Amino acid sequence: MGKLYDSLLSGTSGRTGRIVVANVFGNEYTKIRPRKRTKEPSAKQKLIQDRMINCATFMQSYRSYACHYFGHRMGMKSSYNLAMTNLLSNFNIDYVANTITPHYPGIFFSKGNLLGVIGNPLALPTAATLDISWQDNSGGNVLREADLAQILIAAEDDLNTLFIENACMRQDATYQVTLPAHLQGKQLHVWLAFKNEDETNACNSLYLGSI
Repeated sequence: MGKLYDSLLSGTSGRTGRIVVANVFGNEYTKIRPRKRTKEPSAKQKLIQDRMINCATFMQSYRSYACHYFGHRMGMKSSYNLAMTNLLSNFNIDYVANTITPHYPGIFFSKGNLLGVIGNPLALPTAATLDISWQDNSGGNVLREADLAQILIAAEDDLNTLFIENACMRQDATYQVTLPAHLQGKQLHVWLAFKNEDETNACNSLYLGSI
């Protein structure tokens, strides 16, 4: 990919041969348009493609959140790209067994420098209710007391996650989730993060464990 210092886009449209010119956040880049695949992918290529699809499905519920609250843009890498990179590195491929397995503790859905999470054990008082609790570590700071809880839940062997945005405040120290039918009776993986009330910052998500 080449970077353009004297615009080629001005007064032009479409493409020339396989050369594509794109404007990305004010910078213009040239790249070669890939040729259409004419043969079936190999088993290894198929696994890599499937991993990308699995990660996109897993992120679907919180994609909008990650686009705003997963670190900061690094060059050409947007917050979405950084969040996807985290997922790709934690959806492990076994080329021998031909499997893709999520490493749940390594997954983040939120990245930032807001005051972090101190979690408590999870509880399932009934098949349809999940109790999530944490320590109110705001220390009397009214701004931190009002931080909003963000909750992500994934069921074992199910790529469709449940994201609950702005569930309650940090000072509440507990939240009960009413589980939809498709999550009941399954092994659940749970993450928690906070974002501030004026929606300018968030903390790193914490994997609370499974239940």
